[in-house]
Amino acid sequence: MQHERLVSFLLRVGVATVFLYAAVAATLEPQAWLGFFPEFVRQFLPAALLLKLFSLYELAIALWLLSGKKILVPAVLATVTLGVIVVVNITLLDIVFRDIAILFAALALVFFARRN
Repeated sequence: MQHERLVSFLLRVGVATVFLYAAVAATLEPQAWLGFFPEFVRQFLPAALLLKLFSLYELAIALWLLSGKKILVPAVLATVTLGVIVVVNITLLDIVFRDIAILFAALALVFFARRN
């Protein structure tokens, strides 16, 4: 049982760190992050608003994962978010290949949360 708690903690911290970093980095240097959004999304919302909303979304996922409470929902959101990021940026595989590993860590959290 103690190993399961440790595994959950390590996965949650790992995935949350990525979302926390991305939220802060996109806020501090928005132009570096805007290109990861598909063109049709960038046309739908102004860039500044899009980045702020997405940063808040990422921050919410990170904090929820770190809280350890009802982690199924943020784990599913993290998995879907990372999956979409990889798919829409597959031409940037040199950059997003790391997201595949994080995606599978988030997916492991989904199955872990469903079990408990």
